[in-house]
Amino acid sequence: MGTLQRFDKLDKLVFKSISSKLYRSIGLILIGLVLSFAMVIISLTAFGMAHGSQNAAQRMGADIIVTPKGHGDDMEGILLTTKKSFFYMDSSVIDGIREVEGVETASPQTFLMTLESSCCDQPVQIIGIDMDSDFVVTPWIDRKYIRSLEEGALIAGSKVNVTSGTFKMFGKEYPVAATLDESGSSMDATVFVSRNLIGEIMENAQNAGQGVIAEVNSKDVSAVCVKVADKDKVSRVVAGLSRLQNVDIVTAESVSSKLFSGLKDTYIVYAVVIVLMVIISIVLLFIIHYITLNDRKKEVEILRTIGISRKKIGAFLMREVLWTAFPGALIGTAFGFLSFVVMLQLIEAATKIPFTAPYIGEEVAVVAVSFLLTTVLGPLCALFSIKKLCPENVYL
Repeated sequence: MGTLQRFDKLDKLVFKSISSKLYRSIGLILIGLVLSFAMVIISLTAFGMAHGSQNAAQRMGADIIVTPKGHGDDMEGILLTTKKSFFYMDSSVIDGIREVEGVETASPQTFLMTLESSCCDQPVQIIGIDMDSDFVVTPWIDRKYIRSLEEGALIAGSKVNVTSGTFKMFGKEYPVAATLDESGSSMDATVFVSRNLIGEIMENAQNAGQGVIAEVNSKDVSAVCVKVADKDKVSRVVAGLSRLQNVDIVTAESVSSKLFSGLKDTYIVYAVVIVLMVIISIVLLFIIHYITLNDRKKEVEILRTIGISRKKIGAFLMREVLWTAFPGALIGTAFGFLSFVVMLQLIEAATKIPFTAPYIGEEVAVVAVSFLLTTVLGPLCALFSIKKLCPENVYL
């Protein structure tokens, strides 16, 4: 009980000392707050981009994607960002692709974009897949749902609002067989249908007096996903496909290269920002503590004259520093995490790299490390000045 009372009295003295130098204390708290806030936001964003990039690379599925001339970049945008797009070429190109030596499978896809109106539960990208040849989407779907897709059901992206197992388009409610996991790309706001359903969707749009951004007929395809028989001969297949007229070639290798190159560059920027902020914080904290503690020599001498040991004075000063570091770290990490959660969609839109929310364990680890690092930074920066003011080898 006596020990608790001593700690209670010590804390009261510490808080009294902190409040007597209010502006200095607020400044120290703000340094910790800004540093911990930035560490949480930047670290969680980096984790989100890493997961999104991995998901996007895994979801691509095809070794090569053939698109209409001039739309290769649009295809990469669909794969790597939340950008939606539409473009078309005649389905006759499929036969030409299948005739190229080394092509194992060629699966067409047709893209639609709904108008931002009351036509649907939400504006979405619609991708029609060929159920007989698809190897990109169906591997991510449980086999029991593939039959439903063939019978007219939808597969929804993770951000498609599914109500009671259905999604409404152009006055008709379609059953949703399954919802895909988050990928961090435009696929999250996409509904996948059998290409056989595209004609019905267009007819429903016309009957409802609404529509899609571009009219499509049954002979139109947007992209052809290509699986190469021998992965070592992808470049040879690309050369063969390049002989086809009016097409662009997008390879999984080029997409992954752009993806992880962009991710690496972003990581470097984020790492530099955090390191600079830590260095600036250390310099500021060291200077502030050095100046303020040196100004307290007279106060220390008075405490010594009334019989308080240098060790206890050092502990008192360290406790004071800790109580200015702790609130800033606590508020900064809490505010940083809440801001990340609230602004998650804004962060997803701002990053030009696929983005998915970090795992709970990663979020806890980031918050804990940011809090602990910021909390101990203040006492560490003050340690030199406190030891100089209260040297342990002096017993007077």
